[in-house]
Amino acid sequence: MSLSMNQLSAMNCHYARYSFEYYLDKVAENGLKNCEIWAAMPHMHVEDCDNALIQKCKKQLADRGLKAICYTPETVVYPVNIASPDQQIRQRSMAFEERAIEIASEVGIEKMLVTPGWGCLDQPREEALSWSMDSLAKLAKKAESCGVILALEHLSPISSNLMNTAADLKKAVDAIASPNFKAMLDTCQVGLVNETVQDYIDTLGDDLVHVHLVDGTPGGHLALGDGNLPLQQWVGMLDKAGYQGYLSMEIADRRYFMHPEEADRRSIAAFKSWIGA
Repeated sequence: MSLSMNQLSAMNCHYARYSFEYYLDKVAENGLKNCEIWAAMPHMHVEDCDNALIQKCKKQLADRGLKAICYTPETVVYPVNIASPDQQIRQRSMAFEERAIEIASEVGIEKMLVTPGWGCLDQPREEALSWSMDSLAKLAKKAESCGVILALEHLSPISSNLMNTAADLKKAVDAIASPNFKAMLDTCQVGLVNETVQDYIDTLGDDLVHVHLVDGTPGGHLALGDGNLPLQQWVGMLDKAGYQGYLSMEIADRRYFMHPEEADRRSIAAFKSWIGA
């Protein structure tokens, strides 16, 4: 395969009860060079990031020879919603996202993950989608000025009623039409809407710039091999398409919170076997 271990990245969702330093140590000990920073307290949460913390983070990464490849502020379970019909919530959410873009730039991270927000289920979807697109267009302009690429993530129908499929992502990317606004896929979300990775390759083409590689049943965000998603087949699709971006292991289920590094080790071994490394 043309895919390599240099494209695999570790996330810190399941390290939420450990220090940021512990997470970085385990990434390095497991032999990876890349990390995606899920930015939630106590790990580089947007509202905690002053210049001192940013400089500390840069040094911690450099000391371990690690590269932060994506900054991923928590915007699903935190009170952030760029599609809210409430102007105050929307403005606060936009300020949060804009600061996150600045942090990514200041740390030297080339990509930041964004989500579309969500609309109230008892209100017209089109109204919330309009607010989402307006907000995303403004964030794309901010990203252009900061030299950051935004990777738009589709969400499960449980998390959002706005963007769930490859076609939804394509519409958003085409409408915003910014060189700094692209799309990504999450294999759990792919499984939940009964699509395949090939659908995202065919629909998005070069606009597919990031992948969350995670197992599930189909949901769950499990360690690789702990679910029933056809991940080896999907990895093969990415390889055949010549995908050159990163694949981050977004392991998030609480069953892994006590020993997160073990879930990483097993996932790394599975990925190695799939690419013949």
